[in-house]
Amino acid sequence: MSKFIINIYAFLFITVKLPRQIAQNLQPREIIFFLLDKALTKVEFYRSKCREFEYKYKKDLNTFKKEVETSVENFALWDDLIMWEGYMQALQEWEKKYEELKSVLGDH
Repeated sequence: MSKFIINIYAFLFITVKLPRQIAQNLQPREIIFFLLDKALTKVEFYRSKCREFEYKYKKDLNTFKKEVETSVENFALWDDLIMWEGYMQALQEWEKKYEELKSVLGDH
């Protein structure tokens, strides 16, 4: 096994154990690119989930939330609101992770 030590975000070092055959032809930047690809995939997934709700209700999350909170209680709408808020939170978290990973590339 070979080890890579990668400086992630200038504060954290991680060690990745890889089989020698893989490690011989792999550069540390490539690992960051794999992580970037994973983060971008997550961003696109959660963005598409948010867009499904925008299409379904023909409004943005904040407008929908205000309407649900001020209307007669409707459990189906509340369920959608909770799901939509969860997707939006996940989207924002993955966008942040993606930007943090991109900034690591600037350090190399």
